[in-house]
Order: sequence, then structure tokens, then C-alpha cells
Amino acid sequence: MPLEKPPSIRGDSFKSAKWDELTQGRSFAQSDAPTLGLLCQWYKIVDQAQTELDDFGNQTAYTNDMGDLKAFPQISTLKTASAEIRQLNKQLGICDTHEEADDGKRATATVLSVVSGNRAKRQSRTA
Repeated sequence: MPLEKPPSIRGDSFKSAKWDELTQGRSFAQSDAPTLGLLCQWYKIVDQAQTELDDFGNQTAYTNDMGDLKAFPQISTLKTASAEIRQLNKQLGICDTHEEADDGKRATATVLSVVSGNRAKRQSRTA
């Protein structure tokens, strides 16, 4: 019996696509569905925070009303999301590295490389 996608995941195109990506070629128990759903949510948070940072241009900080230089809160959100994603991947037994590539070499995929890839895709769509 295939893993049933929860309604909260089915109803969101980003989370649904991430669910499909995460479950493709893997075997999960139905009891893993809430954890997978949470993982999809954290990936969506990463995507949203990165989109917001992209909207700020090349800036990573702002000056508040008191004249203090402050990092955008999205940076902290990305750090938290990265840690959560790593922990949920570990809990689900999802390896941080890709399976053997066609040429026999192993490629490492980190949250940072995934996020960077997503950024490049968004930038190419807006160009």
C-alpha cells in the first residue's frame, strides 16, 4: 500500500511536489507521514525565506530606527530550518548524499546546495 499523502500536503503545490520528491524510490510507513509533512513544511519555509531575502537584493542587513545594523530575520529562519531539515532527515533515515550517480561518483547534497539550486532556478525564471 503506497504512503498516503495528507490533505494538508495535497492542498499545497510546493509541499506536494516536495513530498513526491522525498518519497520517490523510498519506502516509508504510514506512521512516517506526519514527520514527512513537517519536513515538507520546513522546506517551504526555506523557500519563502529565501524568496524574501532575494527581494532585498544583495543586502543581508538593515538599519533600524535607532541606527543599529541588524541582520534580516529570514537569515535566522534559514538557520533554524536547516537544522530542522537535517534532524528530520536523520529521523526518517534520509541520507544527506545522493545515491550513486550514473558515472559511479558520489555527489553530496546539503541543505545549502539545495537552497542555492532553488535560488538559481528562481533567478532564471525572473530573467
